Order: sequence, then C-alpha cells, then structure tokens
Amino acid sequence: MAVGGGVGLLWIAMAALSLLSAVQGMQNDRFDWFMGWGLVGVLLLIAGAAALVGTWNHLYRVLREE
Repeated sequence: MAVGGGVGLLWIAMAALSLLSAVQGMQNDRFDWFMGWGLVGVLLLIAGAAALVGTWNHLYRVLREE
C-alpha cells in the first residue's frame, strides 16, 4: 500500500507542478509551453490516479477474493 500509494501521490504532485507551469506559460503568452507542460501534467495525473486505483483494487478486492 505504501509503495503504490506513494508512487500515485508523487505522480499527482508532479502533475500539479506541471499544470501550474502550463498555466504560467499561458499567462506569459507561451502557447507551446502551455501545450507541452499541459500534456505532461494530464498524463501524469492519469498515471497517478491509475496507480492509486490499482493499489486500492489490488488490496481491497483482489486479495480478499483468495
């Protein structure tokens, strides 16, 4: 739980920083910066959510069925 949850939370934190950088890029009229870091942020957010859901699924559904 600690490893899966920790990785998921780390990826979500990295996604938040990436999305913050994307917003700052848009405020500075850098559309390329916005698109690049926005895409990285969205993909990291999806990966973090998948890590958390996968960890929860493994711990509370898969292991209980055995």
